[in-house]
Amino acid sequence: MIYMNGFPRYAAIMLAFCFSSTAQSAANPNGQASRTAIAPVIEIERKFVQGPFGQVHIRVANPAGESARTPLVLFHPTPYSGDYFTAFMKNMSNDRQVIAIDTPGYGDSDAPDSLPTIRDYAESAAAVLDSLGFHPGDDLQIDVLGYHTGSLIAAELALIRPQLVRRIVLPGLPFFTGDGRKAAYDRNAKPDEIAQDGSHLIEKWKFSTGATSVGLSLARGQEHFNDAIQCYPDCWKAYHAVFTYESDKQLVKITQPVLLMTNAGSLKEETEAAQKYLRRAELVDFPEITLGGFDLHTEALADAVRGFLDDGSK
Repeated sequence: MIYMNGFPRYAAIMLAFCFSSTAQSAANPNGQASRTAIAPVIEIERKFVQGPFGQVHIRVANPAGESARTPLVLFHPTPYSGDYFTAFMKNMSNDRQVIAIDTPGYGDSDAPDSLPTIRDYAESAAAVLDSLGFHPGDDLQIDVLGYHTGSLIAAELALIRPQLVRRIVLPGLPFFTGDGRKAAYDRNAKPDEIAQDGSHLIEKWKFSTGATSVGLSLARGQEHFNDAIQCYPDCWKAYHAVFTYESDKQLVKITQPVLLMTNAGSLKEETEAAQKYLRRAELVDFPEITLGGFDLHTEALADAVRGFLDDGSK
């Protein structure tokens, strides 16, 4: 793993939590603290909040004790939901609040009535954060991480709420320009078919369970499949948003520190190509990861993300 850290340190920001948290402790029979600490059980709370397109489903995980670290907001890849980050959320929420937002039309969030844009998704996220107490003009800040489709939502949120978003993590950035973007649109942004015999589900199954070839459990693959068919037959609409987004024109406007993350799987070259468009970007590569990174390599990814986010914000 290559990790380059060149950003100055920032002062820690004390933050109010939107949800209560609980703490657990271990003791021996004599009433003294046990030498073997019991890891806190992280509970992920689910709820709905109002957004511009209807109800938005979110997941929230709080640390067991108080934390001054900046809350982390997650944006998932298409066609999944915030469930994609379950293991990662539990790891990161050991020392900070973590919020995962289901993109409108995916997971349990209501869909827009018309074809969405990345700006639409970012404005929906901003409305959700407003409802959670992260109001424009307040001193509260967040860090953001987006994967694939989510990376563009995170980037756009940083542009429309520059005072709110402190640091940005973008693994697997779908950075396409010109003819390459048009070709990607033609391949991906088309309505899903529904076959009379249900055979269309076979491809979804193969797609959702691909990481079982490198160690993902079949049960977890089933959960990803369940997620992937929730948006059917409109799963393609996020790809419309992705491949009509002018990344080259938008990324150059970002002023926040950015961590790009690549692996041996998809979008490695695209993510690397985006680096020169970002003013304050560094890159970490995970050549050992192919598929299922957030499920199978949770600790390695969390360590890299935590190191970047906590550079100056303890």
